[in-house]
Amino acid sequence: MESIYPSVYKLQRSVGSNGYAVVDGDAVAVVDPGMPAGSGRVIEELTSAGLLDRVTDVLVTHADLDHVGAAAAVQGATGARVWLGRADAEILEGKRPPATWFRRLLARREAPEVAGGLELLDGGEEPFPGVKAIATPGHTPGHMVFTFEEVVFAGDAVRGTDKGLRLMPRALTSDLSEAKASLDLIAGLGARWLCPGHGRIRELSAL
Repeated sequence: MESIYPSVYKLQRSVGSNGYAVVDGDAVAVVDPGMPAGSGRVIEELTSAGLLDRVTDVLVTHADLDHVGAAAAVQGATGARVWLGRADAEILEGKRPPATWFRRLLARREAPEVAGGLELLDGGEEPFPGVKAIATPGHTPGHMVFTFEEVVFAGDAVRGTDKGLRLMPRALTSDLSEAKASLDLIAGLGARWLCPGHGRIRELSAL
């Protein structure tokens, strides 16, 4: 794992999206563990780092397979709670359809069932010590970002580019107006480090 901030690490072996770990003493939260195909690699990496037995929570920014897919395996290996935005949990559980045709196509590749159930987020909760969940709908209806001190785990709510903060492609955006509002919200959080779902970690003041 790569240390990127005190108590914050970037997973090196997750597949599909960037994964992260936040360490608080004897407790560890994994953020966006990635696709099912990489679940074994994530578990091996956490084991090698001496963290697997300390994982208490899995924080998922949204229900896309490349972010939530390995959550079931991590929960199975650790007994951790899995946190997800309420609206995205309903999509994952088949209670509401994905909001775009492209997402409905992607939904044919179902994520493994989280056997221990999901802990639902509406925004404002602290699912892990020092970590706050903030509702940022737009990319998906139940998208959440997580903040920890000067770090924001942004999922797919924004992309950090050399030209500043940008949205994900329109085909992957459930509601464009909500996505733009969420981008503005993230820009105004005052965080220093942007840990995105895809691409490299960036210093927000440099964007």
